[in-house]
Amino acid sequence: MFDPIVQLNAALEGRYRVGRLLGEGGMALVYLADDLRHGRKVALKVLKPDLTAALGAERFHAEIRTTANLHHPHILPLFDSGNAGGLLFFTMPYVQGETLRTRVEREGRLPIEEAVEIAVSVANALHAAHERGVVHRDVKPSNLLLSGGNTLVSDFGIAQAAADAGGTRLTQVGSSIGTAGYMSPEQASGDEVIDLRSDVYSLGCVLFEMIAGEPPYGGKNLVQVLSRQLTSPVPSLREARPEVPTDLDRAVARALAKDPSHRFQGMADFAEALRVGVRASAGRSGPDRERGDEPTVLVLPFANRSSDPEDEYFSDGLTDEVISDLAVISAIRVISRNSSAALKGTNKDTATLARELGITHLVTGSVRRSGNALRVAADLVEAATDSPIWSQKFAGTRDDVFGIQEEISRKIVSALEVRLTDAEDREVGVRSIDNPVAFDCYLRARQVMYQWTPEAQRQALLLVTQAMDIVGETAILLATKAQIHWNVVQTGLGPEQGLEDAAHLVSQALELEPGDSLATYVRGLVSGSRGETLSALADLRRALDLRPSDGNVVLEFCRYSLSAGLDGRGDHVSHLLRTDPLTPQTHLLDAMMAYYDGRRGEAAPPARRALEIAADPSMLHVVAGLMIADAGFPEEALAILDRVMASEAADPHRQLAAFFRHALAGDGPAVDALPMEDLVQGLTNEHMLRMIADGYALLGRHQDAIRVLREALRRGFINYPNLSSRAVTLEDLRGIDDFQSLLAEMEPRWRAMVDWERGLGV
Repeated sequence: MFDPIVQLNAALEGRYRVGRLLGEGGMALVYLADDLRHGRKVALKVLKPDLTAALGAERFHAEIRTTANLHHPHILPLFDSGNAGGLLFFTMPYVQGETLRTRVEREGRLPIEEAVEIAVSVANALHAAHERGVVHRDVKPSNLLLSGGNTLVSDFGIAQAAADAGGTRLTQVGSSIGTAGYMSPEQASGDEVIDLRSDVYSLGCVLFEMIAGEPPYGGKNLVQVLSRQLTSPVPSLREARPEVPTDLDRAVARALAKDPSHRFQGMADFAEALRVGVRASAGRSGPDRERGDEPTVLVLPFANRSSDPEDEYFSDGLTDEVISDLAVISAIRVISRNSSAALKGTNKDTATLARELGITHLVTGSVRRSGNALRVAADLVEAATDSPIWSQKFAGTRDDVFGIQEEISRKIVSALEVRLTDAEDREVGVRSIDNPVAFDCYLRARQVMYQWTPEAQRQALLLVTQAMDIVGETAILLATKAQIHWNVVQTGLGPEQGLEDAAHLVSQALELEPGDSLATYVRGLVSGSRGETLSALADLRRALDLRPSDGNVVLEFCRYSLSAGLDGRGDHVSHLLRTDPLTPQTHLLDAMMAYYDGRRGEAAPPARRALEIAADPSMLHVVAGLMIADAGFPEEALAILDRVMASEAADPHRQLAAFFRHALAGDGPAVDALPMEDLVQGLTNEHMLRMIADGYALLGRHQDAIRVLREALRRGFINYPNLSSRAVTLEDLRGIDDFQSLLAEMEPRWRAMVDWERGLGV
């Protein structure tokens, strides 16, 4: 009796020892084997004889060479291939885990967020393959492996090879009937040209099944499936599972469009739509909770109706104050002031804003000042129906501004039928500056300080000083002045002495108001810039408890959590993506989290999104370019860095862009021409120092990389998991004694941070 294991062992003697059969698919049998050369377990996949005969060794090896060049955290890599006594085989890592098919058969429906997470991982892997010109053609649950919380895509290239081997596709080379449920209409009907949009369709089918418990078009064979694809409308996930968010339902329906031109035209777009769909609708718990358990409010910038355009700062300031009032209320989710400001002058209608931002309510308003007279109008509408809920006009003088903004906030809360705690009720009524003229100076300073130029920072300091001349040294003015000093140092616009000035000012502010949220936040920023990561995170956590909807606080808390190598930041990043989705730094943070966690391919889509909504070229473009390069798109990254180098607006950052450009191109002499020593010494940002080390590692300059990493450590970068195992670019450094010494110094500081995080119950 013929035994394939005996034949394989005879043909592969000294190379592999083939053991038990792991499984059988439509095109191949999979065996557990020992790789004798490398001392490891592998999965050895042997093509079935009919496919081998149709395909031929030459075509098989051509496809395998293509697959061998695919590198991505969610693609199962190829180790080896060959011909064993007429049996074509290839080997892959033996993965402890199970296929998605096994999981779905056991559990039926998966949790929605987990299903989306799996689909996004697969989409990122397929995007990387598509960028290399490789279409999978056989995306199905049995080709997706689940192991240790990770998803891996297998069997690239084999379906394409099988299709090319004969004229009539997979069913004629022994494909199982189950595969038919995931074929695109054009693939199932035998079209000659199959492109990446076929993979989009197949992944849509897989996600549909994970959530609904069955594929979108069932059938016993290819003919039945094709018939239902042609005659039945695209099914709705919400009909199968009513708690599915509307935006997610739309995304899956688009992926399943019968016409390829109506689908997502790339996997990156599909992945982003899935992320937005599940995040914008987080908190929904059933079909009758379409809006979610808590109202989500967007306060659009109040329009300046004054004759003087210079009064714009006042209408913006009033908007910010209303947002700040609502942000202290735990029962309301508020879109941050950063994203609100990005919508200034928007012509998007309410329905569009509701769909894109997941809001339930919209606040609009206008401000008119004439001399001392003040008129304010405000409206609250229900976003889903664009129906007015509350509208009111207020008239008074500039002295009445505090009462007007408090009344607007309280009217909104009342209309939303939200109950305030006693502490929240006190917070809404608190005004840190009670003099209208001083408040006017403060509003101007807050507007100017975020323009990030030396002149803007000088002007902001002058305005805060003028406010202090009127009302004295209040906590909010001292903290604002401290933040301006921190801004100057952090953006490289001034010397580090500014940190000492900021520390002194924030200490004074906290003496006056020990629990002041802004002062606590700025003290955390100052500690972070000094490399005191634990102190920074402790203060930022306190500020976060006081202002949970303040996008800047959430962003900085997550940024220093990344520096510290902490894992309990995912929920905060998800919250930020819901409440501050129009700020480029939000998406850059999402990209950096994937980059540091070793999920390299997943960093590109959010980095691209950050670039889409960013203004002029800046340091953000430099970081985003590096994320995109690390994800496997160096040419795209070079173009981004070229743009920064060519921009006068990015002057402080052009030399850093040049460094990374030359490092990516492997141009060591060009790097030598840059004043890198001065650049490194002038940086206080620990993340940028960490990334410069990547540049040196790419050039093979290991000691330079270690030297810069020591400076990053001094500045507070203690992400031990990233350096010790997750960063692929630093692989060659791990055998160097100096690098191991650095890790030994870093590890206890990182473990102290982990203990601190554990104490928070994260």
